[in-house]
Amino acid sequence: MAKFDSYTQIAQAEDVQDAIYRISPVDAPVVSMIKTLRATGKIHEWHQHSLTAAGTNKAVEGADAPADSSTAVTNKSNYCQIMTKVAEIAGTLEAVDKYGRDSEMAFQLERIYGELANDEEFAVVGSQQAGAAGTTAVAREMISFLPQLDASVKKASVTATDGEDQILAAHQACYEAGGKPNTLVVSPAGSLIVADFAKASGRNRDIRNEKSVYNVVDLYVSPFGELDVVIDRNIESDVALGLDPEYAATCVLRPTTDWELAKVGDSMRRQVLRESTLAVLNDKAHFAVTSFDATV
Repeated sequence: MAKFDSYTQIAQAEDVQDAIYRISPVDAPVVSMIKTLRATGKIHEWHQHSLTAAGTNKAVEGADAPADSSTAVTNKSNYCQIMTKVAEIAGTLEAVDKYGRDSEMAFQLERIYGELANDEEFAVVGSQQAGAAGTTAVAREMISFLPQLDASVKKASVTATDGEDQILAAHQACYEAGGKPNTLVVSPAGSLIVADFAKASGRNRDIRNEKSVYNVVDLYVSPFGELDVVIDRNIESDVALGLDPEYAATCVLRPTTDWELAKVGDSMRRQVLRESTLAVLNDKAHFAVTSFDATV
């Protein structure tokens, strides 16, 4: 006997989950850790200073005062970089019912705000921008973190071939200059190199009777201080950055904001913009290894 079934019935409701799943992360640990300062011009400036190196200091009784030994401060600067994106939504798309969001514009703005945060982190540590003053035809470009560091605290390679010796050499140079970084920022690939440090003799964890295997280093202790290990998806894959958040800052001329653009038809347009720069407040307060993945 024939029966009426779902294959012949029409106008059945769709079975669609009212949610949207995204795993693309907003990953900006360096920008999040360092200070936030106010910029008031498109070129932001600051100063750094250092003490004269220690040396023999002795005088005979009754001697005249020595010659003045004052030293000038060093002027540093960086350009504010404009980062911007636009969301444009057809009027119909905003009006119709949708799964996973009420407003398409709000959904797209949330996406763009996250993307701009990633873009800023990329400008800071994901590339080595040299900086540009800009013209009417060329965008201003901030100088990235590594190009602002002093050459003495950047190690491209050392005599030894393993990653730990590279870290130690750079950390030592920074320490001898007076720096006290407390965070080691590495890429996902770089974290595997750091994890291999745990395989060295005498560094086994006591895991008692737990059915677990550990191959991770989240705190690295060297003769020159402790470094919390932080993974950054946006940092260059071959860079390990020793960071002291007290001596770096994001200087914001215009905080991230959005506004409606003039209508030119049946659509809604909003521009999202941020203008900021990076200030490495002392170029010897941090260190970097720039060939870290060469030892994997």
